[in-house]
Amino acid sequence: MSKKSAKPKSGASAVLSSQLKAIERLMERRDDATAARRLRALIEAHPDQSGPRRLLVEALEGSQGSGAAAIAAFDWAERRPKSLPAQEMLFRYALQFGHVMLADRTAERLRALGVETPGFPVAAAIREDLLRQPDGSSATAEQMLLFDIGKLHLDGHDFAGVVRWLDGVDLTPAKNNRAMSLFHLDRIEDALAAFLALWKEDPDNLFALGWAARLRLYQGDETGARGLTTPLAAATARRLEDAVPQLDALLLLGEDAAALDAFARVERCDWFGIGEPQQQAMLSHLAACAASRLGEAKRARALCKASLERVPNFKPALESRTVIDAAGDALAYPPVFGLGQALPLTWLNRMRDAGNDAFSHLGKVTASNDFLDALYVGGDDGLRGLVAFILQYRAERGDPNAVERLKRFACLPIGTRETRFGLLRPLHDKGLLPYGEPLELWDGERVTQVKLVSTEIRREPEPSNLPKDLEMLLQRSIDRFNERDYEGAEILLTRILEYAPGHRVALGNLAAIHSAQGRPLEAIELLRDVIARFPDYVFPRCNLAVMLIEAGEIDEAARLLDGLYERPSLHVQDIFVLYGALAMLSRARGNQPAADALIASLEPLVEDEDDARRLALAKRLQGRVRPGADKSGRFERKGD
Repeated sequence: MSKKSAKPKSGASAVLSSQLKAIERLMERRDDATAARRLRALIEAHPDQSGPRRLLVEALEGSQGSGAAAIAAFDWAERRPKSLPAQEMLFRYALQFGHVMLADRTAERLRALGVETPGFPVAAAIREDLLRQPDGSSATAEQMLLFDIGKLHLDGHDFAGVVRWLDGVDLTPAKNNRAMSLFHLDRIEDALAAFLALWKEDPDNLFALGWAARLRLYQGDETGARGLTTPLAAATARRLEDAVPQLDALLLLGEDAAALDAFARVERCDWFGIGEPQQQAMLSHLAACAASRLGEAKRARALCKASLERVPNFKPALESRTVIDAAGDALAYPPVFGLGQALPLTWLNRMRDAGNDAFSHLGKVTASNDFLDALYVGGDDGLRGLVAFILQYRAERGDPNAVERLKRFACLPIGTRETRFGLLRPLHDKGLLPYGEPLELWDGERVTQVKLVSTEIRREPEPSNLPKDLEMLLQRSIDRFNERDYEGAEILLTRILEYAPGHRVALGNLAAIHSAQGRPLEAIELLRDVIARFPDYVFPRCNLAVMLIEAGEIDEAARLLDGLYERPSLHVQDIFVLYGALAMLSRARGNQPAADALIASLEPLVEDEDDARRLALAKRLQGRVRPGADKSGRFERKGD
């Protein structure tokens, strides 16, 4: 009787090989994110296979960056301590990120596998320097190895890994990093308790003190945050790694003068100018932001220059210099914070990965409005946009304080005029602002009042209801008018009216020609006739109102314009002529702020050259309140 044949071992291996080839094809198409997801599943099923782990490092490098790839390389090397490719891969990443003690331990494994490691083991003098701590004590080699492993996970945003690897590591930098990871895991209470304990344990730990202050503000405890600000502002950092978070926290808390004073003390320290260039550049950048907020533009530019001398093309300093230069000698708010450092990254990643369901995650962020306010003032464009989105979400759900924050942001010299209007528009459209009341907005030079347009604005071309040949004549007449060939324009319009008597656009435009030719009585008579025939026609009502205001007939002009503002829908060209006339009326009545608000309300509507021309005309009307100035009327296009 023959023996029962064993199942070939190559079966499972063949399946794995086939799966890896499919994944390699994904990577050839640069779909590294999908490849990484499939590789993680394969590794879970085959944890000791090097093939999937090697490919995962490559896929993560392409999809998430070197930080995530380094963690995958570390996991591979830990799982396969005698695998030469695994140890070589980790060694490269350890050197790339400057994790010298991790590189030293990995070099030891490589030597055991017969590989030479020039420069390793680390020389005794270098090792002694690496083990020296901020307080003058010395760490053990094992503690520094664990610190490097934790830092590797921190760089790759594996915050759970940081908390796990650094648990119980009795080193100040390790405990700081572990507490910060608790924040990014959205464990705010735990993070605050950890930082407060670290500061109590070491009062010179300004990293912990700064974080404790910002986390109190995060929770809405402004009084508690201010209580920690006093010792933070008074302290002199003992090292670069404390100075940067000190200034960062002071800027977040709005203590700009204290931040600049702290930097001045740092400049007198023996260690100033020594250390990692990126951190040195960041320190000068933060000081530049403080100076700019205080209106010290010259000093801010000098500090930006110093930052860029440390690290040429240092992005934060370049962005700050752009904002500071644009403001001239006025105070400005350069970007201090980015998305990655301001809000828990675990929450941000979940929202990013939620796709169409991202909106539902806005209610899950627990940051106070005070904290979000501070982030908006000091954030980059991406962070400011997210903060505004969160506050709008809260405002729509009945948070009046969120409404007030957004209104405040619109008054700050931050972002573009369109950005500031964009803060108010959603509130207006949702009925969260008092109807009809002017709102305040920074116009580029000062805070001014604006009125938001409630009317639906149409931009589709308005039909002329003319045959094609006459429609062409109408367009030619418009071109002639814009070229100031009023006689030629009048001839063309007369021809149109011979075939289409009573055509309202032709009649209204003919009145504009009479006004431009200095024939005001004919223009007024024709406009009255057009209005009598077409009482809902906005253009002639506004043109006649303008002429009456110039003539001092304010009450009649007001009656012509009455009610037009409340219309539910208007064409864009009607909006410009109407608001221009209303602004002129307000000016004539002595209400210049209302006039300015109406003109300011038109600016975000400008989308093309025609809109820009209409806005310029609306502005020019403000100088025509007294009779005797330019009498040219407005000419309506046949459609936009």
